[in-house]
Amino acid sequence: MIGSGKCVLVVNEMESMRLFLAEMLGQQGFAVVQACDGVQALSEMQQRHVDVVVTDYQLPRLTGLDLLRQSQRAWPEIPVIFFSDLEWEKNDLTEARGAFAWVHQSSDPEVILSILALAVEQGVEWEPHRTMEWIGA
Repeated sequence: MIGSGKCVLVVNEMESMRLFLAEMLGQQGFAVVQACDGVQALSEMQQRHVDVVVTDYQLPRLTGLDLLRQSQRAWPEIPVIFFSDLEWEKNDLTEARGAFAWVHQSSDPEVILSILALAVEQGVEWEPHRTMEWIGA
């Protein structure tokens, strides 16, 4: 299993999307923590160790971009992956801030699993300001 006990924080205001991701990731051996917005996500990150964050771009109370910015200040070693249905133009903002990847929600679920495996494998060796990749339809 690719998760091997690594902890993924899934951030999305839509409960159905959080549950979908949590179930899919849990089946791959990931421990999953869920948050409905950026504020709750930061709180979860303060309370427990997280290996990677998978977040939507559009979130209430704190956008995904703001979550990325604040999490990188406090935990620069934690990769942040955007899993969103927004189009490519938002990529420019997240790339400038050091997101690990941008995966379109309509992508095959195997895509997000592959990106997560890469993020977990690279761990603390990952450099937040490397070139980000955009994947999806």
